[in-house]
Amino acid sequence: MSSPCLSVYFAMSVLLQLSVPCGAAGLEFGGGPGQWARYGRWAGAASSGELSFSLRTNATRALLLYLDDGGNCDFLELLLVDGRLRLRFALSCAEPATLHLDTPVADDRWHMVLLTRDARRTALAVDGEARAAEVRSKRRHMEVASDLFVGGIPPDVRLSALTLSTVKYEPPFRGLLANLKLGERPPALLSSQGLRGGAADPLCAARNPCANGGLCTVLAPGEVGCDCSHTGFGGRFCSEEVTHLLLPSVGQDHTLLNVSSFRTLDLL
Repeated sequence: MSSPCLSVYFAMSVLLQLSVPCGAAGLEFGGGPGQWARYGRWAGAASSGELSFSLRTNATRALLLYLDDGGNCDFLELLLVDGRLRLRFALSCAEPATLHLDTPVADDRWHMVLLTRDARRTALAVDGEARAAEVRSKRRHMEVASDLFVGGIPPDVRLSALTLSTVKYEPPFRGLLANLKLGERPPALLSSQGLRGGAADPLCAARNPCANGGLCTVLAPGEVGCDCSHTGFGGRFCSEEVTHLLLPSVGQDHTLLNVSSFRTLDLL
């Protein structure tokens, strides 16, 4: 029988998947070697907290999220395995708990993910599916010493500093990730490599005009563009229904200056 908490997660994820992610914190991960994003520590993972984001991908295996206690016992790892989400976590060197979700997410569509920590228990929800698992540990809280790694592990992180050393060899994430939040707030992006999008550049982060999941990209000093090709919207700021626009000409590159999917804004 599902718990009341899982019912809440189910309802939230169903509601959230109906809306297209906004572009305020959108990032495009190319999936190349040496790719990673490093965010500030998720303090809520220690005992009670929520992490949420939207993703769009066609990758079947990739690292999404990782944090740990600096190489001792505790860790939390979220992977794509066979195109589905798999969560593993451990506390106090107890046997790790594993959650496998059945919902396919490697279909190049937007999916809402919600991860909830509650002492020895962690719940994971995607779209309309939610599950929870609990570890049998002496401690109730998770020690969190590392930053929050998304899409890959930075090369300067030594294997000895990773509680789960195999995470460094997982394929980097390839796709789009938007609306990453710890509770109700987006975490601070400390550094990144191999990413494209508003949150990866100070100019876009300061003034991002792109709506509906559009990716903000700096084209020239003081000039940014909105890449709308992954959103289903168009126009200057990805705010117009795509049916209102002319189809692109054959041979145009959607990731560059497609007039119906990529518009520029001069900020000077």
